Amino acid sequence: MENDVAIDRAALEQAKIVLGSSMGQYGLYAEDTWRRDTGIGNPCGRTLLRVALENALGEALMRVRGHVDEGDELASGMQTVLDSFADLDATLGEGWNRDDVADFS
Repeated sequence: MENDVAIDRAALEQAKIVLGSSMGQYGLYAEDTWRRDTGIGNPCGRTLLRVALENALGEALMRVRGHVDEGDELASGMQTVLDSFADLDATLGEGWNRDDVADFS
């Protein structure tokens, strides 16, 4: 029978996987968008439009990179918690014997 700590660990591991995958896709999509041709060339009167659009895309990319960095920090914190689960499980189970626990059902 799986204990509560093991169930919570599995949920946290899954959340970390989803977070890593989502942040990776988010970053890749932003990079791809920034690198693509805007479709706005340099004909008369459109230079400012092209520059403004490229600046906006660059600013968006910088924000996304910041979000990805924050996601990486969160994932690192999650990994720290995951690494401590074995110690937590041992501590919570220390001194307990299933025969000593009353069944109140």
